[in-house]
Amino acid sequence: MSMRWIFVLCSMVLVLQGCRKITEQSVSEVKNGPFKVMIRSQEFNGSGSKNIDICVSNTSSRVFPDKKAQCFMNGYDFDGLAIRWLGPQVIQVSFRSGRVSQFTNSAFVYPSGPVPEEFHIVLCDGCDSQSSDRKSTSPQ
Repeated sequence: MSMRWIFVLCSMVLVLQGCRKITEQSVSEVKNGPFKVMIRSQEFNGSGSKNIDICVSNTSSRVFPDKKAQCFMNGYDFDGLAIRWLGPQVIQVSFRSGRVSQFTNSAFVYPSGPVPEEFHIVLCDGCDSQSSDRKSTSPQ
């Protein structure tokens, strides 16, 4: 009898995961020469919670990166999220509130050939939010 319940529960989990639908999605970009930071915001099943993924990519790329080495931050429900290039390979991320699920202070892009470009990420608390070279991901 217990094997039957385990099978039923596992089946229900698989079915529910298959029903997960993106109900809202947007992608913002902050460019800096041959590279850009891409910020993807997704809401699933009308939950009201926005999942945020932030990655670095070649400026010419039109699709959101799928390589983990390119992505440096994941989280949800950010308010006042801002991205700023501090230099050719230094990116500053700041926000007023939200939850960070994953953060790493570096990201890699392979622009051409086997040698990657490395980017250093600075997570800034209490930074000036009035800077003009920042990109907000909040709906306007």
